[in-house]
Amino acid sequence: MPFRINSSEEFERLLEGIADDLVHAKIHFRLHQDLSKSIKEYEREFNESRTFWFLTFRAQYDACVFRLCRAYDQNDSALHLNNWLKIISRNIKLFEVDEFRTRLKDNTFVESLAVNVKKPNIEQLKKDIKATSNKNSLVKKLTILRNNIFAHRNAKLTMDNRNILEERPIKTGEIEKLLDQGIEILNRYSKLFKALSYSTQIVGHDDYKYVLEAIKKDIKRFETRS
Repeated sequence: MPFRINSSEEFERLLEGIADDLVHAKIHFRLHQDLSKSIKEYEREFNESRTFWFLTFRAQYDACVFRLCRAYDQNDSALHLNNWLKIISRNIKLFEVDEFRTRLKDNTFVESLAVNVKKPNIEQLKKDIKATSNKNSLVKKLTILRNNIFAHRNAKLTMDNRNILEERPIKTGEIEKLLDQGIEILNRYSKLFKALSYSTQIVGHDDYKYVLEAIKKDIKRFETRS
């Protein structure tokens, strides 16, 4: 049973907590993927500092998956998508027009925004609750990995020399699917609650290219002097 909330302010803090996990998980995922795609073009540059880049790749992957595990957690006392959606189902009144106007009273465009305000669609909400639960096979797979390797390392599996990531690998496409689903759900209710969608594009995302280009230029200068 999800925990109770007492105000719009409390709900908004929960929304922002969910958004923080999902948005940053997507940012780290995209950086990991774009770095991977750059290997062919910058193979020599990556090889100049292999250990650093190995740790960077691993850190980006871990940051993504750990946050994704948190977003799709199933613990009753934790903040995650499934619990958050259940809180919405118990607090539909928070999405009424008067509540919306109160929340956005300092927004110049509150009246024009309020014209399109509507409560969450109950059938869609039920689908979203199911999609973020272990009834979704991908969520179930992530939950098993979370409980045995990411959040806790299963002692019995470790003693038996079993690698659950090899037995139950979660593929890149599956991670991306869970991320996209989570962000779509987040924005569906964030727009209804406060007319806001979260972007997963961070300013400076391609800063890594400047680093690699700088290494390339340094190599050329060295070769020229030689």
